[in-house]
Amino acid sequence: MGSLLMIPGVRGIGRGPVTSGAAAGLMSGYLLARGVLRADAPRPAPVREWHAMAVEHVRRALPPPDAEPAGDPRRLALASLGAAQPETRGHEFLQFLAAVRAELTDPLTPVLALGSAASAVLGSPVDAVLVFSVLAGNSMLAASQRLRAENRLNHLLAQQIPPARKVVSGANGDRAYADVIAAQLQPGDVIEVRTHEVVPADARIIEEVDVEVDESTLTGESLSVEKQVEPTPGAALAERRCMLYAGTTVVAGTAVAVVTAVGADTQERRAAELVSGEMSSDIGLQHQLSQLTNRAFPVSMTGGALVSALGLLRGSVLRQAVASGIAIAVAAVPEGMPLVATLAQAASARRLTRFGALVRVPRSVEALGRIDVVCFDKTGTLSQNRLRVAEVVAAPGASRDEVLRCAAHAAPPANGNPHVHATDVAIVEAASAALGAVNGHNSTAPAAHLPFRSGRSFSASVTDTELAVKGAPEVVLAACGRVSGEMAETVARMAGSGLRVIAVARRQLSAAQAEAIRREPDDIADLARDGLTLTGFLGLSDTPRAEAAGLLADLRRLSVGVKLITGDHPITARAIAEELGLSVTAGQVISGAEWDALSRKDQERVVTERVIFARMTPENKVQVVQTLESAGVRTAMVGDGANDAAAIRAATVGIGVVAGGSDPAHMAADVVLVDARIEGLRHAIEEGRQLWQRVQAAVSVLLGGNAGEVLFAIVGSAITGTSPLNTRQLLLVNMMTDALPAAALAVSKPSGPIDPGVRGPDQPALWRAVAIRGVTTAAATTAAWAMGSVTGRPQRASTVALVALVGAELGQTLLDSHAPLVVFTAAGSLVAMGTLISIPVVSQLLGCTPLGPVGWAQGLGSAAAATVAIGVANRVLTGPDKPADAPVEVREPRQPRRATAAHRVPVTAPSAPER
Repeated sequence: MGSLLMIPGVRGIGRGPVTSGAAAGLMSGYLLARGVLRADAPRPAPVREWHAMAVEHVRRALPPPDAEPAGDPRRLALASLGAAQPETRGHEFLQFLAAVRAELTDPLTPVLALGSAASAVLGSPVDAVLVFSVLAGNSMLAASQRLRAENRLNHLLAQQIPPARKVVSGANGDRAYADVIAAQLQPGDVIEVRTHEVVPADARIIEEVDVEVDESTLTGESLSVEKQVEPTPGAALAERRCMLYAGTTVVAGTAVAVVTAVGADTQERRAAELVSGEMSSDIGLQHQLSQLTNRAFPVSMTGGALVSALGLLRGSVLRQAVASGIAIAVAAVPEGMPLVATLAQAASARRLTRFGALVRVPRSVEALGRIDVVCFDKTGTLSQNRLRVAEVVAAPGASRDEVLRCAAHAAPPANGNPHVHATDVAIVEAASAALGAVNGHNSTAPAAHLPFRSGRSFSASVTDTELAVKGAPEVVLAACGRVSGEMAETVARMAGSGLRVIAVARRQLSAAQAEAIRREPDDIADLARDGLTLTGFLGLSDTPRAEAAGLLADLRRLSVGVKLITGDHPITARAIAEELGLSVTAGQVISGAEWDALSRKDQERVVTERVIFARMTPENKVQVVQTLESAGVRTAMVGDGANDAAAIRAATVGIGVVAGGSDPAHMAADVVLVDARIEGLRHAIEEGRQLWQRVQAAVSVLLGGNAGEVLFAIVGSAITGTSPLNTRQLLLVNMMTDALPAAALAVSKPSGPIDPGVRGPDQPALWRAVAIRGVTTAAATTAAWAMGSVTGRPQRASTVALVALVGAELGQTLLDSHAPLVVFTAAGSLVAMGTLISIPVVSQLLGCTPLGPVGWAQGLGSAAAATVAIGVANRVLTGPDKPADAPVEVREPRQPRRATAAHRVPVTAPSAPER
């Protein structure tokens, strides 16, 4: 820009540009500094280990529950952490502006902005406005698409905000409750949570009655965890039995707890915010297209320099020669490329909504097509986080049906309500499925029932004169007296298969014993401690999703590797993996403790060798994903819980599963699978690969047309000293006759099959197509210009050349596709061009003149000849067995994202370790 200002005749020579540049630099520095100062500081780790403290110490360390924030500085400071921010006026408009600003980070923006500024400096403000309009329109279109996806996601998640039951003092000093939202809780408040309720904040248990909590969204453990009041010093997060954590679900019992952390201080939020959520700048269709543009840009700059040099040699003034060269350089930048990328990604996002995939970040669609490995969280993602009876083993002398009947009778009576405990639900469902709804459970209410609770690892019921018992194998087998070694081996085998083993036994009672039990139900415990007869064993496991096995098979078919990163036990994780069709050896399983013990170099070695990563903390999950990424392996992370959110942010593409889990995983994701429709991932990957098949033809149209424009400008400058087509004409061609038909090509679904190897643009085939299009378009335009020069004035000749240029490009577009949308946009573009050059005022503004029949015949005849030549060339190059409009097979060598090729690690697919 400084060089342009030095050209004689250009406005702006003096101190004004220098002052403006300095002011812009100061403003840029101020905005950057303000952003740093306003950024959230890293949150310090908690200074107190609440799980290691006794209840009375916790109560003393926290503000009293009835204290007002204004009267207690500790409470005021802690309350500010969880305070809800008020809604500001014009919030939606500010969101839109922020989204537009984010979209303006497109790599093509600086190039187009420079062209706009250069046009304005050289005295063509209208040209500058045209280029700026292209930038603004594309950014607003992409921003509106992103906001629509965000609004839909927010609507889906609005019902997941957990309520809170706050314990307050009643009028007479008794316990009373106040219903509040979770954001209103403060450290020191006392809450009560009951069965099937979501825990609203991190809290230390002070009272509990038979409490079990599903912590899978935080720890990945699929089995529920028993809770207690006693402290657990030195315990890991998954073993802190005296704590309740926000976002987890109470599956049984009632607990009273004192709040220790709210808002961003909860373990849920800390796990979700381990890494930044910004997507890498090298992801997305815009980046891939900008790389193509960057390769073509030196050629266009050379063409612009040649036009300027030829103009000077032909005697043109410096300002006019430079203006012609800049016009060619700007015209060679495909202004329609961002529009093509935006519309193509938006069309893919709309198609994916039919399969339950909600695209929050449009750039992620293209990235999905280049994914090498998909990392799955197991619990709640590939499995339903719901227990089921996976195996029934009958003891000698008993049958399978007797085991199920006896176990169902030992469950508590439902009385028309759903069972509280997940184990009881699984057992009753299995018994009902095998024996019928009546025989599968107590047809009559039991005479007495002894529930399962902490310290008593079994439950029992008395029906008529039979005592039915189910519980932990070590407890029940001890009450059965002598048990064969075969039964003990059966328990070990089932546990080694990752099953939760339940022993089932029974005992016949005398009429007197049964009558005594009716009077004193607590005596069941004495009768259940000896004299039992073993009936058999039940093996319980997490329930895989019905679609999971098919999804993993489809990923293998698409040559995408699969890894399981879970907080579950290694044996449990391996059992589920094998049930889902993954052939996993013991050497392909690693635990979190083993991972932590490895050096960084060893982690880089084993990360692609192992398939199952078990007992992994949220920090471990992030490390695994980042290690894969640093090895050049493009990774997608799929999860549903807060413990997955950080890894979702760290992956090339983060995918959240909405299945009743916690919000952080969904809000951190680039793509959200709603209603737990995990099969939508396959459609998303296929759509990402189809995206390049559609865009490749559009790119060849844009770059091929621009190459023809540059060649024609060089020929015209060599003959006359100036380019026959001005900046406005070239911009009009690029936007109206290139961009719209190219966009139609990009959004139309390809008719050919999906190539599993499609990972990006096929550079040789693309540049060959661009070269052929450029040469034939330039030849047709030059021929039309030459005929127009013989039969009329220079302005008429340039108009004839414009018609030939437009017609040749549109004809070549129709060769690529006969889709209705492509035909409609091509015909519409030709009619629009004819209308513009036929209206005298508009035609003059563009530097054209209305044409007669002869001029139209010259232009369209040359275009038809170029179209026929392209058709013949395509037939020769593609062969008789491949239609000219078939999608080009594209292959891209996988390039590392954060490492050089020397550090690349091969990816091992789980189904084929020999790779």
